[in-house]
Amino acid sequence: MAATESTAIRDQLRNVKKDRIVDEARKLFYTHGFRGTSLDAIAESMGVTKPFVYGVYDKKTDILFDIALRNVHRSVEAVEGGAALAGTAGERLAEAARRLTRVCIEYREGVAVFFRDETSLDPEHHEVISALKQRIDDSLAHLLEEGAANGEFQLIDARTSALAIGGMISWSYVWFRPHGRLSMEMLMEQMAQYALRIAGAKPVA
Repeated sequence: MAATESTAIRDQLRNVKKDRIVDEARKLFYTHGFRGTSLDAIAESMGVTKPFVYGVYDKKTDILFDIALRNVHRSVEAVEGGAALAGTAGERLAEAARRLTRVCIEYREGVAVFFRDETSLDPEHHEVISALKQRIDDSLAHLLEEGAANGEFQLIDARTSALAIGGMISWSYVWFRPHGRLSMEMLMEQMAQYALRIAGAKPVA
């Protein structure tokens, strides 16, 4: 029992360290770029010794993978969660769009790092991320196909429409301004309505 508790404490401590490192690395990658940031720079920015970072991460690409993984998991949960709600296909598509927009805005630094540096991921990590991204596309496409089948949507192609909706929302991290003309909530609603228009549906009130 004592050994189990000791292992659990070590794992918990490691996870706390990972969270701190990922949080700091995300900010540095966002500001200076993935290639322009070293593990040593991350440790220095955190005010810790190098072994603190090297004891958790051997490679900088592993940190990038964790940043990407967290953001893509949030996006999957947003879209699949919206799609799983009760209601019409249009109502669920609108909610999935709202939730995905919130992720892209609330975590825009991580989203920016992911899109900008996705090609720097190790091949095995890229496969994991690609599979998760496919779940987002599949979830949207299934909603669109359902709505087309019951007459809610008028589509040319569900898969293309799903990619258009996902791409439109994902790109919002580039131009959204926290103190700009649109609040996050306003943008969430607009993206929901744009998603419905792409689907060929009437806006949901």
